[in-house]
Amino acid sequence: MLQYTRPLDMRYDAKQQSFKISEPSHKVPICCMFLCQFDVKKGNVLVWSKTSPNVPEIPLENLEFKTIPSGVHEVQKDTISFVIPKGGKLEEVYYGMSCFEQNGLSLTENSEHLDRSELQMYSLGVIVDANFRYKGVSKSKFYDWKPNQFISATEYIDDIRDLLSHWLRRNVSSSVSNGQVGSAVRDFELFETYFDSNCIKADTATLSSPMLRRSWQHSGTFTGTPSTLSEKQPHMLESLTQWFSFLGPLFLPLWKASLLRQRILIIVDNGVSFEKCNSLAYCLSILSLIPHSISDRLHQDPLQPIYTIGMTDIDLLTQHVSEALSKGKDDYQIPGFVACTADEILEDREELYDICLKVNNRDSLPEIKMSDGKSIKATPHELELYEKLVVTILGYELSHDEKEKIAKLVEPTTWSQYFIDGFYWWATAGYMRPSFHESEEESAPDLDRDNLDVVLSLVGYFHERIASLYDALKEEVETSEDQTVTLSPIFLSANSLDCFSLRDYEFLETVCRYWFDRPLKVKSIDCRIIC
Repeated sequence: MLQYTRPLDMRYDAKQQSFKISEPSHKVPICCMFLCQFDVKKGNVLVWSKTSPNVPEIPLENLEFKTIPSGVHEVQKDTISFVIPKGGKLEEVYYGMSCFEQNGLSLTENSEHLDRSELQMYSLGVIVDANFRYKGVSKSKFYDWKPNQFISATEYIDDIRDLLSHWLRRNVSSSVSNGQVGSAVRDFELFETYFDSNCIKADTATLSSPMLRRSWQHSGTFTGTPSTLSEKQPHMLESLTQWFSFLGPLFLPLWKASLLRQRILIIVDNGVSFEKCNSLAYCLSILSLIPHSISDRLHQDPLQPIYTIGMTDIDLLTQHVSEALSKGKDDYQIPGFVACTADEILEDREELYDICLKVNNRDSLPEIKMSDGKSIKATPHELELYEKLVVTILGYELSHDEKEKIAKLVEPTTWSQYFIDGFYWWATAGYMRPSFHESEEESAPDLDRDNLDVVLSLVGYFHERIASLYDALKEEVETSEDQTVTLSPIFLSANSLDCFSLRDYEFLETVCRYWFDRPLKVKSIDCRIIC
């Protein structure tokens, strides 16, 4: 499988009518580097950190809880992404990532008893400022695109993972030789040297672009174990196909929530990778972007991924809500975000999110609920659409067992649809289906495509849907003689929505209000839809 190890710039190429990929000319220099530890006596602690003197002071309170979150102790290694708000607000943030590693699971492999004195549980990470610019320095256009800022810290994953593993091996070896198994060796020279080679410096202003001409010092320079290509960290977007398969038709209502810029909370079950869930947060942001083809007519900020959060972020999220309410507007909107947590107590704080996705263990089905506790399932049309996309984009047929499993994620067929489907079956002897069903015409899948090609096809599909929905709604808004735009259910069918779903009615009403500042009403379904 083809893997890209740098952030990928996914831009729409108007000439080729497709998305293309480019890579950044440079990394964002490190603002801060740190090491956190789970101590059996003290709990999570920040044991070492270093911040460049050339950047504003970065608040590191509760950093140890972001980088060693609840539930991560169930895995041996993981990668955690997070943000640190500037000025205590989510409008502008620092981006961070850390690599977690422990030996606790290996210590209990052959014994039920864990010698806590031998436990090594650390998280090493970096924090960057993707908006870093020096006055008079030409800036890289790559980081002008906000989605590229979202993954600016992940450029360092391979190095940080290598540095931590090397340091832990040396730490354990040194502790054993000194007869102090499990005690931390306070030797951070390796981290200090790496930080000094990759941080923001005063002389950066002499470069034509930040860090562009610097000879980067990768971890292998200091550990003597340079990473091989096969070990490189895949790009966050490469997990899109896995999530599309895992969530099944639930992926579609989740995408709609992202398009509405709702606050999405992902509850991570014990043993579920934070790295994968953080990647889902990024994927949802990318899939809900306003496409280039209509960006000159419709401006909407990307859905902000804030990645890993916990109980210590409750005050921040509460303030986020309070600021929206304090504006005193009847039509206020709380800015959306997508976040991951293993602290299930956040699920009970219904004022902090709009919808909640629960990612359970592999044998359990995912589930989505609204903040008021109502469950969200896929509509029958979303199931049809998902099955079609699996064939035409992912390139395979769902097995009988897979179909039975995802059927549990779908709400029952409405009586109106049941009646109309039955009428068509009776009137045409089963030869015709109503127009609200997905077309049965399927293009032959290309089985030779690599994962990245499939990912780009999925992104292209969702972006095309956004553009076509905008154009269709715009035409209805401009031709409507009334202030309230009235639509027939047939409009939903023509735009790959479920004409029997009240949730899709509400989706259209909200989209029209956000995009065109016009009220919208969908007529109730009746049997004339069969005409």
